[in-house]
Amino acid sequence: MTRLRLVLLDANVVIRIFELGIWEQITQRCEVLLAQAVIDETQFFDTDSGRQYIEWEPWISSGSIRVASLPPQDTRQYCGRFSGEYYEKLDPGEAESLALLDRDERAQICSADKIVWRVLGNLNASDRGISLEEILDSIGLGRALPERFTKGFREKWCKIGSRERLMGRGMPD
Repeated sequence: MTRLRLVLLDANVVIRIFELGIWEQITQRCEVLLAQAVIDETQFFDTDSGRQYIEWEPWISSGSIRVASLPPQDTRQYCGRFSGEYYEKLDPGEAESLALLDRDERAQICSADKIVWRVLGNLNASDRGISLEEILDSIGLGRALPERFTKGFREKWCKIGSRERLMGRGMPD
């Protein structure tokens, strides 16, 4: 099986993958890139049996995942293209991931946050996004997921971002 092309995962997706217990399968079937800010945001996740800490070093040192970072001023410059109603909603992991996406034409971003999809729609770059549902379906791990992880959710919020651009929202005047 060919690995799914480069995917930038947002923190909420990383946590969901760990909760599902399929992180190893994801890294075997997908070329995974994480923004350093996402690593910083995903040090643990909670389960019924308690807090589970994520040990990133083995995944990084083995080459199972890649980690990239940008100088803070580069991320700020990227985000500076958006108006406050967008910029203020982006957390550090989303901001750095979107800025990295902008620099790598092979990559796609996977999130479960409306603002990420609105940004892509506003930039007319909806095709640069992929939902967790779409990833899992394409690599043979499909399952029912909460709505925010679905293709329908991604498409809905990308369309809203596209409409907002037509209304002059999202980008500074």
